[in-house]
Amino acid sequence: MAEKLLDVKNLKTSFYTHVGEVQAVRGVSFSLNKGEALGIVGESGSGKSVTSMSIMKLLQFPGKIKDGEILFKGEDLVKKSEKHMMSIRGNEIAMIFQDPMTSLNPVYTVGDQIMEAIIRHQGLSKQKAKKKAIEMLKLVGIPSPEKRVDNYPHEFSGGMRQRAMIAIALSCQPDLLIADEPTTALDVTIQAQILELMKDLKEKINTSIILITHDLGVVADVCSRIIVMYGGLVMEEGTAEEIFYDPKHPYTMGLLKSIPRLDLGQKKRLVPIEGSPPDLLKPPKGCPFAARCPYAMRICVEERPPYFYVNEGHRSMCWLLHEDAPDVKVETGVKRGIA
Repeated sequence: MAEKLLDVKNLKTSFYTHVGEVQAVRGVSFSLNKGEALGIVGESGSGKSVTSMSIMKLLQFPGKIKDGEILFKGEDLVKKSEKHMMSIRGNEIAMIFQDPMTSLNPVYTVGDQIMEAIIRHQGLSKQKAKKKAIEMLKLVGIPSPEKRVDNYPHEFSGGMRQRAMIAIALSCQPDLLIADEPTTALDVTIQAQILELMKDLKEKINTSIILITHDLGVVADVCSRIIVMYGGLVMEEGTAEEIFYDPKHPYTMGLLKSIPRLDLGQKKRLVPIEGSPPDLLKPPKGCPFAARCPYAMRICVEERPPYFYVNEGHRSMCWLLHEDAPDVKVETGVKRGIA
């Protein structure tokens, strides 16, 4: 039986602004096994990044975890002090942020920034830490790591800076790596290289990965399991095969239809999801996707659906799966790896 590394239970995170409470995450639950790669996808504002920042306890004022548990190795991170979290961040849980240029300090060499985490968490001497920093740069595919370790961030290309961020994140061999939109600012060739690198590193050091993105094509070949978020809730969860070939929630179907596909030809138009995400200052009492859903029924607006389980690992928050719902035939099936 797989060993559970992370178990998020009924997580609720809000931002208390001068205009009211923004309910960014409204009861999210999921788990992650050791050595597993989990993708979290959804539009901007769906709650993906807030969920990851809650796990790291990096929320800044006015953000606050209202309720729920974040069990990491069986211990609730919500109850941990900031001092305790500092010993966990970068050591047991590491994070790769979206923009490596703003995440790296421009006045310190890349080597110094990798060494900082190693010296702090592993207590190595500066000489041994530099040797390990060179090894990490080599591991993530930076050429001439002995020379590059003394370079500054501005001397690296965008792809190399992102590789350096991965080297920093992996320097202490964390049990969990959270990658928040790690390929957004990169061109498609570098994107493919970074994703291939993450797959290789997962195999080499058995690190569990949470990959957060708005692009389903990015998670297709990296993650074995996918969570689809919308309006601060998990709309659907399943294996990559289930999400891509047998989606059960209209929002998931909408995301899949909006992905460019090479096999459809030039005349086939992409189908956008009409409308806008819900206002989380006043979230709807029913399904948050009801206003944009082509299959919405009256109950969808009036009452939030429970999770309906297709099987033990595949669940969807949609009234269409109720036994009394009308039969809806939808076009499904998107080839994985095409983005």
